[in-house]
Amino acid sequence: MKVLLSWLRDYVEVPYSVDELRERLPMLGLGVNDVDQFGDDAVFDLELAANRGDLMSVVGVAREVAAAGGTMVRFPTSSITDDIERAAEHATVEVTDETLCPRFTVRMIVDVRVGASPAWLARRLESCGVRSINNIVDVTNYVMLEMGQPMHAFDYDLVRGGRLVVRHARPGEHLVTLDGVERSLDEQTLVVADAERAAGVAGIIGGANTEISDRTTRVLLEAASWDSRMIRRTSRRLGVRTESSARFERGIDTAGILTVQDRAIALMQEVAGGRVLRGVIDVYPRPLEPRSIRLHWTAVSRLLGIEVPIAEGTAILRSLGFEVERTDAILDVAVPTYRRDVEREEDLVEEVARHYGYDRIPETMPLETTAAGTRAHTLIAEEAARDALTRAGLTEVLTISLTRPESLDTLRLPAGHPWRQAVRLVNPLVEDHTQLRTTLLPALLETGRTNINRRVTDVQVFEIGRVFHLDGDRVAEPRRVGILMTGRVAEGTWNTPAESVAVTFYHLKGVAESLLEELRVSDTRFGVGSAPWLHPGRAATLRIEGSPVGLLGELHPEIAAAFDLPAATYVAEFDLDLLLAAADLRPQYHMLPRFPAVRRDLAVVVADEVPAGDVRDTIVRAAGPLLEDVELFDTYTGAQIPPGRRSLAYALTFRAPDRTLSAAEVDAAVASVKQDLVNRLQAQIRD
Repeated sequence: MKVLLSWLRDYVEVPYSVDELRERLPMLGLGVNDVDQFGDDAVFDLELAANRGDLMSVVGVAREVAAAGGTMVRFPTSSITDDIERAAEHATVEVTDETLCPRFTVRMIVDVRVGASPAWLARRLESCGVRSINNIVDVTNYVMLEMGQPMHAFDYDLVRGGRLVVRHARPGEHLVTLDGVERSLDEQTLVVADAERAAGVAGIIGGANTEISDRTTRVLLEAASWDSRMIRRTSRRLGVRTESSARFERGIDTAGILTVQDRAIALMQEVAGGRVLRGVIDVYPRPLEPRSIRLHWTAVSRLLGIEVPIAEGTAILRSLGFEVERTDAILDVAVPTYRRDVEREEDLVEEVARHYGYDRIPETMPLETTAAGTRAHTLIAEEAARDALTRAGLTEVLTISLTRPESLDTLRLPAGHPWRQAVRLVNPLVEDHTQLRTTLLPALLETGRTNINRRVTDVQVFEIGRVFHLDGDRVAEPRRVGILMTGRVAEGTWNTPAESVAVTFYHLKGVAESLLEELRVSDTRFGVGSAPWLHPGRAATLRIEGSPVGLLGELHPEIAAAFDLPAATYVAEFDLDLLLAAADLRPQYHMLPRFPAVRRDLAVVVADEVPAGDVRDTIVRAAGPLLEDVELFDTYTGAQIPPGRRSLAYALTFRAPDRTLSAAEVDAAVASVKQDLVNRLQAQIRD
């Protein structure tokens, strides 16, 4: 926002030099980017807050300077001589969306003489970086810079039907705008049209089909209010940002439109002659009611930490245009309609602080009692999970959360799979990344391919991150941990066969077990699993307390080939939120054993379909509290074992914390185990 100093002085006594004003404006919350010389004058380039639309005008800045200097603003005056002929006899207005266009007004001036602007008018526009076009258009730009209300002038004789319609663009509609660019419009774009076609993009830029030219004699002057969010979206979508859109995005004074429009009509009559037709066409179905806020003066000292005299604070608010009624230490404040940013008591306190002076607020230490910060359990558990996977030999990777829809097709997912409930982006920045990821696997597979293409064939990586999927009318963001392993787990040597260091399913399962052990998650179980992206018969599921947490296994050969990965590639993905919820990271201590352990080996023959986990669970349940550990150390199928069955050998470790176990106690526990294995699993005990 650029302000010419002499223009500012038209409306306020400025008791400061250029250098003093440069120092003073930031104290009021108006940043000064630069000060340029413009002949014998100065132009201030101001940096404004996004919510201060009232400051995007010379009058708005003058109001702040006047309040700081204890003076009053001299507002521009308008003197209009209306003709007996009425504007409503020639033009009509229709607004189809009152939410996006709260107010739309039109005045009409005829018999104008379009030509060059007076030197003073062109000079002031030039000082603010606006090119002079002709006297009619220049007046609209001049008043916009002066009072903050964008306006648009239409050549009445080019407006078909003498009618202006605020509507959404029709499908496939096009418009050549004032910058000479033909733009494709869609149904999300609000336009100002005549009876047949679009004549301008609402609040942003006008159309060339109704622009003011040297042949114009009759002018329709439009001043309107638009929804700021709609303007922001449309401006971004069309790639057009103008002085008008910048002001509408911040918000203008809807209630003050007629005052600004009268100012523009008066200037047009002054510089272009003509007759102003009587009356204003004003579509304003829901007039804006001024906001009222009650300010308890104790809030000022509570929030600022200093005592501000109530009389001085009241004077500050009144100088800024607020109407104040005082009852003891309570102020009832009517907020002017141009201050859309003032919504609550704290905003009024900020206004007082700005003009009372931030430099008068002493620097003090906070009075509140501080407490030592703590980390949430889930963050501690997540860090523990990351450490466990790193110690297991994996490298952490970070991938972007955007993905392609085709990546889910590559995973061979069926049409109704939950991972297809993806969140699509309205305006994707990258053409082939149009939705948020629902799984970590595609990015991990791409990571594997990238490494292998660069001759890094031993890839063991993991990622901890969020995935996103639709859950009714909301978006769920669960955390997942994904793992990919391929290649070798160690360097081979001259006497080490290559197959002995190659990654297998059991390396992946071992990593998962290390993770569970680090988090001290109890009641876990690996079982047979299946998924479209995993090799049939080479997949497992992980459950905690009977609930599924994730899948692990060998990648399906077709998917491995699609990603140029070796056939022996292993992947896993677990629900990290469920893992962390079951984690127990409280410090635990155990005394070193004082008494010796007793080991007994037990071999059983069971059917192939009986999981080894069921055998282990039966042993633990039957052995009782004396059992310290159970470990599967051998599996065997061969000549001595009937078809469809296999032999599993377990090492059972028994120990008592308070005594040395007798052989009879251990024999009794082993006998109980054997009996349960026979009864529950129809197992055969091998001698």
